[in-house]
Amino acid sequence: MKTIVKTVTLSTLLTSSTLFGGGPIAPAVAPVALVQADPNPFYVGVGLLWAGVSRDCQTAGCPNVRLKDSTWGGIIRAGWEYNQYVGIEGLALKATIDSDWGETTHYGIFLKPQYPVSENVNIYGLLGYGHTEIDTDCTAIYDTFKYDGFSYGIGLEYDLSETEDDRIEGAYDRPFDGHMDQEREWGLWIDYQNLMHNEGPANFKSNIVTFGITYDF
Repeated sequence: MKTIVKTVTLSTLLTSSTLFGGGPIAPAVAPVALVQADPNPFYVGVGLLWAGVSRDCQTAGCPNVRLKDSTWGGIIRAGWEYNQYVGIEGLALKATIDSDWGETTHYGIFLKPQYPVSENVNIYGLLGYGHTEIDTDCTAIYDTFKYDGFSYGIGLEYDLSETEDDRIEGAYDRPFDGHMDQEREWGLWIDYQNLMHNEGPANFKSNIVTFGITYDF
């Protein structure tokens, strides 16, 4: 008899729990932690450059003659991207390879307006202040011209990362996601810069074309 009463009581309790609870109670499920990507807006780059330079001769042996030279060299650059459209970039370069008479050295800091024109391509401008030195070493002239002032340029960047992998891993991907990055890991760039135009008594001009590889953190 006690066994029957215990069985009935247990059945009643289970039935009551089901009725008043609205059905069977589902087991508790642990919440899944979501990993938030935290991209770094800092990037670095290294590359090669071509530099073109010209000046007036200004000696008795070559009146009204414009000297021209082109050289090759190397460039390093580093930048910080504030958002999708604005960044800051600093660079240093030196061009001395295969020079006939002119060697170029330049350091600069630039405002970098930019715009992503596709999922992998970014167009940008460079507007800033630079220090440029042109060393002249030829038969009639030995001097160094130094210029501090405005410099500008325009260029393209190409993102080498796999966009689908970026989405899966939660890393940055175009279009801009608000986390201040323009590419993930490796990228390529090419740009043109005007370092000076008709500066000094000899009317120095200096233009460069740079290209290289960047790493975005």
